Amino acid sequence: MADYRIETVRNGERDWTARNDRGAEVRIAPADSAGAQPSFTPVELLLAALGGCGGLVVDRTARTVPHDDLRIVVESVSRPEDDGRVGTVRVTYELVLPEGDTAAADTFERGVRLTHEKYCTVSRTVEHGARVEALGPDGTMLFLGG
Repeated sequence: MADYRIETVRNGERDWTARNDRGAEVRIAPADSAGAQPSFTPVELLLAALGGCGGLVVDRTARTVPHDDLRIVVESVSRPEDDGRVGTVRVTYELVLPEGDTAAADTFERGVRLTHEKYCTVSRTVEHGARVEALGPDGTMLFLGG
């Protein structure tokens, strides 16, 4: 049984919708597809997953530090030599901590480190890679990577 399951269905050319079993959905299309907006690109969804996972985990790892105003910005930087992959992912935690409260700053920094070193499944998977299996309609392995 899968840990997570997402179904992605085609709405039209270069226009897809991903749905989970709880009824949430998100539209996926290229940024330049005017007829399929608003939408996320697949890379934007990856970045959103990193930010969302980081936020959910920081809610636990740094819960003693007030962080209702926390904003997490995730950016990708790719170069031609990255060969169609995201080259670098930068996750920035934007929060004004209480001035002079070194304990709060230390706790928050520790929480962010633990988020990426231990608890955020998405960050750890992106950092270490995952095995990817692509199966055809008859269950035949069409691709295996990772």
